[in-house]
Amino acid sequence: MIEKTVFVDEIGNVLFIKRHKVKNINIRLYADGRVKVTLPVFSSYSQAIKVVRNKTPWILKQRTILRDKKQKQQIVINNETNLPFLKHKIKFVPVNDTRAKMEIYNGTLKILYPEGINIENKRIQDFIRMGIIEAMRIEAKNFLPQRVEKLAGKYGFSYRKVFIKNAKTLWGSCSSKNNINLNLHLMRLPERLQDYIILHELAHTVRRNHGPQFWKQLDLYVGDARLLAKELKGYKIDEL
Repeated sequence: MIEKTVFVDEIGNVLFIKRHKVKNINIRLYADGRVKVTLPVFSSYSQAIKVVRNKTPWILKQRTILRDKKQKQQIVINNETNLPFLKHKIKFVPVNDTRAKMEIYNGTLKILYPEGINIENKRIQDFIRMGIIEAMRIEAKNFLPQRVEKLAGKYGFSYRKVFIKNAKTLWGSCSSKNNINLNLHLMRLPERLQDYIILHELAHTVRRNHGPQFWKQLDLYVGDARLLAKELKGYKIDEL
């Protein structure tokens, strides 16, 4: 797999990825505005860039549609909102200030927002989500490395370090040095899917590809691995 990022006028940075199994130039858009293009290894980047430029009006239109759809799907977070995955308690405090601030301590996420602004204001809602992510990061750092250590010990895996990230597309990955990278959004998943992702990446310390032997080995640890992988597709990383 070969990657290259190119700035395209009106669109911004576009990620181009060459893959051996890809036969055509494909464009994929994400709700956060990112554009990814996959192309055959025999195709040139200039050819793929030309396709993207020709598709600029379509890409801009689809970006707007995806953004509007995401905004409609997002729940409003206020005193009545239940976030069962979050251990931190959220406290909203209107203050005499023009800026929103956050404080995280002793298991409480305190959101201080301008008293003259409705808490359902998009700017305030975006700020609240930012605070929730920071609280999740703390919870993830406290829980996930310990869970990796426990599962690795149980099934005899060796790894170097665990890194917690706020990735946009991947739940987890395993580096060539056997570092385990986990998305802090694992904290939103059921325990069985958390363990599936962790064991999936630990299994990559032994088998780097997704061949039949990889899935057969993973089945020994999680049961029906492909069924869990299918269940995981029902969860979106950016749906907070």
